[in-house]
Amino acid sequence: MTVKKQLLHFAAVTARTLHLWPAINRTGVFNRARRRKYPDTLVHLDVVITECCSLKCRDCSNLMQYYKSPENLDPQEIIESLKSLFCVVRVHELKLIGGEALVSQKALAEILVYLRDEARGSYDEIRIITNGTIMPGDALVKVMKETPGLTVVFSNYGKLSVRKDEFSELCRTQGIDFILNPEDEYWWDYGRPVKYNATDRQTQGKYAGCYARRLCTSLYRGRLYVCPRQAHGIRLGMMPEAEGEYVDLLDTSLSGDKLREAVLGLTDRKDFISACRYCIDGKLVKIPKAVQISGPLDHEQ
Repeated sequence: MTVKKQLLHFAAVTARTLHLWPAINRTGVFNRARRRKYPDTLVHLDVVITECCSLKCRDCSNLMQYYKSPENLDPQEIIESLKSLFCVVRVHELKLIGGEALVSQKALAEILVYLRDEARGSYDEIRIITNGTIMPGDALVKVMKETPGLTVVFSNYGKLSVRKDEFSELCRTQGIDFILNPEDEYWWDYGRPVKYNATDRQTQGKYAGCYARRLCTSLYRGRLYVCPRQAHGIRLGMMPEAEGEYVDLLDTSLSGDKLREAVLGLTDRKDFISACRYCIDGKLVKIPKAVQISGPLDHEQ
């Protein structure tokens, strides 16, 4: 890791340790600074490659706990979506996520090969987000080593992340950059995905200070969404699918300036989205981290 990356990581860890992120998010200063530095660029993009996860966290903010039949996504559809996106904007930090990204290693390797060979100038960094429960196979390790700008980021869930030490040591010996995040003391509660009784003003306040809106723009099943909770909430039938609150990257009627305007308009959107009414972000309720459950939840219970 470069000195600059080390300093930025230290600053992020310090803010996290001192519980400063909620206050920083709500000022909007971080987002405005990044937009000035990276005009016409998506600062962060989460690319969902699977709904499957090796853990069963009761309070997953991305709603994985509600999937009764999770699926690995089609890597070719993901690649076609990225091609469409890269025609109109660059991405600073592209994150490959799940579920657990290592569940779908063949798709992960296929997407990395595309990013390495065909899209190198379209992004600055790639991050594979893993919970440290699954080891990569030899084929995936080879592709990871050959992909410029790649970093493995370990979400540290303590004893649940049973392979994190082995996986991080593999990264060290193979020359693959990695970040081992400090173990979470707690999680923030986003609430069950049901409609809450909040005024428009309260809902707008949630949206304006939302961590996900600034850092978690999501590519999921060919669509670009403001946040992953919105994406999965719509997929699960828990939240409304409202026109203008996502961009269909596989829509052939959208291209060129029209697509670029739609993408940047979505990521710079000032008004809250319908999914914000199904979230309690902003109440700053702390809950125990990574509590495991035996099976999928019913969101109405």
